[in-house]
Amino acid sequence: MLHLRDILDTLPQCPGVYIYRDAKKRIIYVGKSVNLRSRVNSYFRPKTELSFAKHAMVEAIADIEYIETRNETEALVLETNLIKEHRPKYNILMKDDKNLAYIKITNDPIPELVRVRRKTVDGIYFGPYTAGVSTTDLIRSLRRAFRVRACRMKFAESGGKLRVTAKAGRSIPCLDHYIGLCPAPCTLEPIKIAEHEQNFEELRDFMRGGSMRKRVIREMTDRMAVFAERRQYEEAARLRDEIRSLEGLSERQIVRDMISEDADVVVLLPKYDRLFAGVAEVRGGELVSVRRMTVENPWWLDEPEVLAEILAERYVDYDQPRRLLLLCTDLSNDGLKQFLKDRHIVVEVPVVWAKRDLIDFLRGNIMNFAYREMMDSLRETTLSRETMASVLRAIGYEPPKSGPIVFECNDISHTAGRFTVASRSVLVNGKPESSKYRKYKIKSLADGQIDDFASMREVLYRRTLEGLDAGNFPTLILIDGGKGQLSHAIEGIEAAITERGVDRAKLVLPYMASLAKREEEVFVPGRSESHRFARGSAELSLVQKIRDEAHRFAIGFGRSRRDKAMKKNILEELPGFGPATRKKLLSAIGSIDQLPEIPLEELSKLLNKRQIEILQEHGMIPSINES
Repeated sequence: MLHLRDILDTLPQCPGVYIYRDAKKRIIYVGKSVNLRSRVNSYFRPKTELSFAKHAMVEAIADIEYIETRNETEALVLETNLIKEHRPKYNILMKDDKNLAYIKITNDPIPELVRVRRKTVDGIYFGPYTAGVSTTDLIRSLRRAFRVRACRMKFAESGGKLRVTAKAGRSIPCLDHYIGLCPAPCTLEPIKIAEHEQNFEELRDFMRGGSMRKRVIREMTDRMAVFAERRQYEEAARLRDEIRSLEGLSERQIVRDMISEDADVVVLLPKYDRLFAGVAEVRGGELVSVRRMTVENPWWLDEPEVLAEILAERYVDYDQPRRLLLLCTDLSNDGLKQFLKDRHIVVEVPVVWAKRDLIDFLRGNIMNFAYREMMDSLRETTLSRETMASVLRAIGYEPPKSGPIVFECNDISHTAGRFTVASRSVLVNGKPESSKYRKYKIKSLADGQIDDFASMREVLYRRTLEGLDAGNFPTLILIDGGKGQLSHAIEGIEAAITERGVDRAKLVLPYMASLAKREEEVFVPGRSESHRFARGSAELSLVQKIRDEAHRFAIGFGRSRRDKAMKKNILEELPGFGPATRKKLLSAIGSIDQLPEIPLEELSKLLNKRQIEILQEHGMIPSINES
């Protein structure tokens, strides 16, 4: 410690980077500061002023190095490069969504299109793409659409000449050439190599969201129509699937015609006692990738410091034209502001319209990712009947001595006051009981009316009637919300009991509580003070689990109602489609979603020629080219 004390006493009061090493000379932490002496000494205060995590790191420090810089921006760049090179144990680490994948164009003499999990320095990468985009199917479709090789042949240049080093079990040329799927660069003929390279140039333009994308999809749609006209339905169906795969390359409905310039979106989300991050990329007016990550080791850094590390790592080598960066909050770090300004990164914190929609979209994606990560961790942490009993005791209720303990949670969801729905999720002895989940369409509100209190009152009124009839009350009903939602839920229960004229003294009603999102506070009737479960405890995980299950279930049901209504309205608004025709059509095909897949001769039995033309004009079924 005397060695460390000598270093601490002689540290300069200037900007720079400090490096902590352990007894084996390994770098365990890299940090930066505008004042090295002040910042480094702050880690060596009395133990009572250190968090447990900081104390563990400080105990491992055996040596300190530092590098002086001219300003904070230089310190930020140097810190970022050192972290990227050494990946110190105690710096934050980003654990990607396990479902992410990249599409890579290799830099081989004859390039290849492949799927990879990680980026390296070689090749051109697109993505990462989430589980919603099947990269395997997408690569298959891209290879066919752009006629690039699907083989794994290896090529090398020797003495200024190109040669094949591994045939990968293929003949030269292989069947793909003879059926028109590849120009056969493996023959090493210059004209065929040039054609293959041109195909890859068009593929790159397509992947970057250029004009090639619309042209290719339009041409494929025309070919699909020709196949359908010739009654070659298998080929038409294959092309249809490929078109859907290519259209699924980006979630264009979020930003099409809404943001005119390339942009990055970065969002942090503290959730479930952890910190999650998301990065979305908008290119050519389309959302081309969403990356979601768990932030490891954020114990002693606040959110602005974590954000600074993420942005510094992302842009330290950036040398492209002006780029818009959308954030949830203003930057407070002057060094980071200058760092971004030097790289032509323009920061905005939008509050309304399309740019704010992008931030909300990304936050929702991170929320879903965080929920899935939490559920995965809960599978390793067994939640049991005893956990539920512990929850009851903590909030002042006596758990039943025998039999199952059943928790129910109710949540409300709506879209700007329309399609208001509610949900019920159920846990029995710590495990979800999906067969007991329920959905409610709220009946007491006018269209467009927003009243979560009245909605919760209706749900609990109907739930109580069900319980009185079926005798299936749970042990605890948990309401998603604060005191207001809880009091209106109780009003609904009392209204149902009064309506039935039941002797309340003879009833065994469920315990009641509510969980407020902001601080994860639990409220119970008749008590002014809330209860907060310990961070990271099994009890908090349990109530969060049932609350988030109800939230997910309600949102899914609300989205389903909205989508069905929109599809129904589309058909109702078409000229020439009266009630009888709509009923006949929907009875035959089941759903509007199935309409593009119905063969033309089948539709001709249900609709007249003009009605079919109307569907084609509105893009609801493929257009058929006249020969």
